[in-house]
Amino acid sequence: MPRVALKRREYKVSDFSEWLVGKMYTKELTQADMGKLLGITQPAFQNRLKKSLFSYSEMLIIFETLGASDAEILNLMKLQGGGHGKK
Repeated sequence: MPRVALKRREYKVSDFSEWLVGKMYTKELTQADMGKLLGITQPAFQNRLKKSLFSYSEMLIIFETLGASDAEILNLMKLQGGGHGKK
C-alpha cells in the first residue's frame, strides 16, 4: 500500500530512526554512547531520535561515527527535511 501524503513527516522520521538504530546495532553502539559523542544525555538522545530532531552539526557527527556513505547522507538529509532540528 502506498504511503499517504498526510503522514509524510511521520514516515520520514521512521525511516531515519530505523537507519540510525540499524547502524548503531551494527557498530554495537548504545544510545548512551551516541549521546556521549553528541555531548548530550541518553534520555536527550532518545528524545531526539524519537522525533528525528538533530542539528546539522549533530548529523555530521552521526554520519561520521556510523560510516554513512555519500548516497546514504544525501538520502537521509532529504528525510530530515532541511533543518527541522535545532542549530
